Amino acid sequence: MESGVTTIQGRVTDLYRRVTRLYTAIPYSVFRTGHSFPAWHYFFEITRRCNLRCKMCQYIQWLENTPTRVQADGELSTEEWLNVVDQTGRFSLITFTGGEVWVRKDFDDILAHACSKRRVHFISNAVMLREERARRCVELAPKRLGGKGLNFAGISIDGTRDVHDVIRAQRGAFDKSIKGVQALAEARDRAGKKCPLIHINTVILKENLDVLPDMPKVVAESGANVLNLLTEMRAHDHQDLGHVDPSQFGREDVNTPHIDVDRLDEVLRETAKAAKDAGVELRLPRTPYEELLKYHERGYDLVDYECRAVWTNLYVGAKGGVYPCFIQKVGNVREHSLREIWNNAKMREFRRRRRDGGFAVCQGCCELEYKGYAHETARAPLPASRDAVSASS
Repeated sequence: MESGVTTIQGRVTDLYRRVTRLYTAIPYSVFRTGHSFPAWHYFFEITRRCNLRCKMCQYIQWLENTPTRVQADGELSTEEWLNVVDQTGRFSLITFTGGEVWVRKDFDDILAHACSKRRVHFISNAVMLREERARRCVELAPKRLGGKGLNFAGISIDGTRDVHDVIRAQRGAFDKSIKGVQALAEARDRAGKKCPLIHINTVILKENLDVLPDMPKVVAESGANVLNLLTEMRAHDHQDLGHVDPSQFGREDVNTPHIDVDRLDEVLRETAKAAKDAGVELRLPRTPYEELLKYHERGYDLVDYECRAVWTNLYVGAKGGVYPCFIQKVGNVREHSLREIWNNAKMREFRRRRRDGGFAVCQGCCELEYKGYAHETARAPLPASRDAVSASS
């Protein structure tokens, strides 16, 4: 679903999703063993350390209760990360995430190495994205979208100045992040490049609901291209997630966020109008509008959803753990190569189980896709009214 404004980044995202469905069609539907074609999107959690303390962060308890001096213990070294990058497929996409990627002093070197070999995307709060670093990022961007180098930059901003700073637990965080986005956009424009395309990620929260309609203006004035509204996911409230059988968690174990759906509906419509007026593309989760509202009222009925991501995506954690997604660990890069892990017994078993039904901890995941939800309608405008929503459900 979107606001009526279409950008290059939006078209690329839609193409990515269509190609993903084509790429996964045979292994998902035919390979009963759980085997898959080679991975093509790698998510590298470069560190779990962070310079902010966001209230909805999946690692907030760890960050607040682990001494700073020991938070880096066990992280992959620079050389180990360079080796992991070299193991990825030639035509793949690498997303660097955290924590905050630039908390690692060697991230500039790791990013440069990845950009010399693959298509790259990073997610950051941009607090440490200063002018010189922004200029270097643009130097790492390809001449054309889709070439090797930094294609995309995702910046997390969860509200206007006062709201964002409260959510991030740091006064001045908003101004620093916006300055980082502006520096990146200005360096890109000076270089005459289209890349990196910049998207702002905003999690839908009770705390920022009233200012969501102001976010398209924030995006436009910062020089970013797209506003992504994301659902809050609470699976990581369970500290042993990923290390135990995910089926042991029931729906009652997942603290699904609750927001008044009438107010949410009103806010989303205001935000869509503001995005159209500002010339900003607004992207919502890939689910029918009524499902997005239902999630914030009582959660998804997971029987209505499928996940193709575990047939294309591979996650590597800060300490080398490897996951199809973070709810199930299947190996470690210090023990086996990515190629060995990709179709190992644990990975195949997880795919088979995931195909046969979701886990309660999947609630809110952005990789979920509503069954039968055609990609041609995935960016349709919001329904005209709640009455239209009720009639279609």
